[in-house]
Amino acid sequence: MRRALFGLLCALASASCMPVLDGEEYNLAGQEVRLTLLHTSDIHSRLIPFDFAPLKTDTDLGLVPEAGPFGGATRMAALLKRERQKADRVLHLDSGDCFQGAPIFNLNTGEVEFRFLSDVRLDAAVIGNHEFDAGASNFTQKARDFAQFPLLAANYAWDMPSDTSSSNGGALVSSPYTIRMVKGLRVGVIGMANLSSLNSIVEGGNSLQVTPLEQNEVARAYVDLLRPVTDLIVIVSHLGLHEDQQVVLGYEAYYEYERARPFIEREHNPWQILEWSGEEGNPKSVVRVQIPGVSGIDIILGGHLHVVLNPPQSITDPSGRKVLVAHSGAFSKYVGRLDVVVKVPEEPTVDGAELISHDYRAFPLDALWCDDAMRAYYTQNFWDPGEFAVQPNVRQAIENCRNQEDRQTTHLLQPYILGMDFNLQLTSLFSYAPRDVARRNNSTGGDSPLGNIAADSMRKRRRVEAEMAVTNSLGIRDNLYAGVVSQEAMFNVFPFENTINIMYLSGVEMQEMFDFVAERSAERGCVSQAQISGARFTMDCAQVQLNDLRIFCDPNDGGADKYCPKEDRAGHAPWQCLEDVDGSRCWAHPAVDIQINGKPLDPNGTYRIAANDYIAKGGSGFRVLKRNTTRIETGISLRDSLIGYMQGFCTCDDINAGNETSKTGERCGTLINGQWVVDEQTRGFCQSAQAFKDALNKQVGSCTCLSTLGKEDAPDRCGVTAEQIRETCTLPAGPFTGRCSCRDALAGTNPVCGTTTPQLRSFCENPTAMPIANALEDGRIGRRVK
Repeated sequence: MRRALFGLLCALASASCMPVLDGEEYNLAGQEVRLTLLHTSDIHSRLIPFDFAPLKTDTDLGLVPEAGPFGGATRMAALLKRERQKADRVLHLDSGDCFQGAPIFNLNTGEVEFRFLSDVRLDAAVIGNHEFDAGASNFTQKARDFAQFPLLAANYAWDMPSDTSSSNGGALVSSPYTIRMVKGLRVGVIGMANLSSLNSIVEGGNSLQVTPLEQNEVARAYVDLLRPVTDLIVIVSHLGLHEDQQVVLGYEAYYEYERARPFIEREHNPWQILEWSGEEGNPKSVVRVQIPGVSGIDIILGGHLHVVLNPPQSITDPSGRKVLVAHSGAFSKYVGRLDVVVKVPEEPTVDGAELISHDYRAFPLDALWCDDAMRAYYTQNFWDPGEFAVQPNVRQAIENCRNQEDRQTTHLLQPYILGMDFNLQLTSLFSYAPRDVARRNNSTGGDSPLGNIAADSMRKRRRVEAEMAVTNSLGIRDNLYAGVVSQEAMFNVFPFENTINIMYLSGVEMQEMFDFVAERSAERGCVSQAQISGARFTMDCAQVQLNDLRIFCDPNDGGADKYCPKEDRAGHAPWQCLEDVDGSRCWAHPAVDIQINGKPLDPNGTYRIAANDYIAKGGSGFRVLKRNTTRIETGISLRDSLIGYMQGFCTCDDINAGNETSKTGERCGTLINGQWVVDEQTRGFCQSAQAFKDALNKQVGSCTCLSTLGKEDAPDRCGVTAEQIRETCTLPAGPFTGRCSCRDALAGTNPVCGTTTPQLRSFCENPTAMPIANALEDGRIGRRVK
């Protein structure tokens, strides 16, 4: 079961010693007091500013698209320190997942993230699921050595092996809660760690050595414990928004009656039985129960889903108390500030202080993070692309904000940045994207452009050469954005150190795997949760819903033909009368029209497939792969596989010459309806790249136009007048580098361009020689929703 009950009482017992509260004497009885909560979440190692294409949701929240790069620890630290100085009573809380998502983690496995959060005086953080990406022992070691703040997880009961050498030490570096005295205001902070994304807790050998506890009962127990000795109760959560709401509102779940009975039969806040599956009263029968919401919580600061709630949600707990739920985004793009006014009672009461009013703001962390007036200047005027960033007053504002970034954090990061430059060569370029290569399919919910080439690279990789490949969609963490594609961009796409595994699956196992993808995708809006190569199939999400109805059938009395619905079955798989735990039910395969390399799936066949090691070991619920015993570890990383694959793509020289393949034999374009097609946008880019290259090489006097760019002494050197240079060298803008045009990058006169590396300069001088990151959706994953 997703949430186990075992261990709750033990966990409470081990945490029952209340901390001693030291500090100055305050008497707040009867007063209205303001508290400021600074909130960060899902930093995902984005301590260095990064480029991306802001979505409308980002621009609506204040990010200026032309004020990149975005995020970064130096800005976040400066803003946190600024807001601390503005506030009287202040706490900084973090909702987890500060690890994983940028190359600095791949090299240092969390050391710098914990050092940074300690330096900015973080008051407490909940443990996120990505804190364990380098292993539980790594997390505990980094927490012990570098985290100078409480790490919270009330819903984890850590195992304590008798052999201490086999313990990962999680219990020693985490607590269920902490209490903070903020100038007389007593604030209890309870941590609710993630459960839904940690398959290692509930599957396999439980490498985390954790027993998960049911979230609402944990929260209820600790609220009851802390309420008499605190004024406010704040939950800092990495459960996810839906689960945050369920803590307050309650939810339905399935349990064995024997395990749920103590909660069903208790006097206060009993669980209500909604349905029996099996014999009523049988201890082993499964019951559907309503688990009541928790009363007494004041604020939930959440994370995990990377959303911003502005304004915060206000929901009502079972006692009628209003609870604020705030989320503050991800990737260091925002810092949330929640100001609340609370009325402290004249005499101590069980209910604590009353939340009177609140105000919330999400501060965007772009290059204009310190200048609200310049941000308003952007939003109140219409700007053509590229026009805003070159304004002199904008450049000056960006420089002013740069000068206000936190120097202590700059000093902290310097050795780590030098280490990345030396070990990872993040500025290396290997491809060019004329447009964004999206990791998600926003039109049909099926295959995505980036997912297609990622899976293709796995299947075609030398020493792999599989018949098909599959990888989980959520393992692809970012888009490839228009411009030059660098090693750093590939770390953002594949931050995890996943590798390619080879497996041999029977046709029956292949059907089960595709059925699982359809079922998992149906739970998420029928958006494909896997990306594939060498195969095509349709996710029948409508059939998943029909299967979930669990329509009764009797295999001895006509079976599927008699009991299962017969209307509107065109395109669906045939019904089966499937034996289940509580009787037989109507069921049909939700994955249909499966083809492997153009041929229908053979149930009696055997297929060589490539899968990433995470799902090959059962991650994301791929139990059919976990059961398979043929897994071969290649050691080839998905990141390196995709880089090598893209390096073999056709260049603009190939496309402009009409070549069908690149020098390595890769076909130019995308296979659509059996034909290889180079789309018009790519052809247009290649023609403009050639025109830019030709313009650079024009002769003007004794020079080329390239050698005159940004050079004031060009007329004297070239033996011509400045007017002749202007007339001859009317250069187009050229390819977009990701920050500015190649013309500006070569001229070196536009500070928005940043540093022009030798590789970037080489590309801009000869843009037609770079492989083109060409990828489209090709319909290999279809879907049916009716």
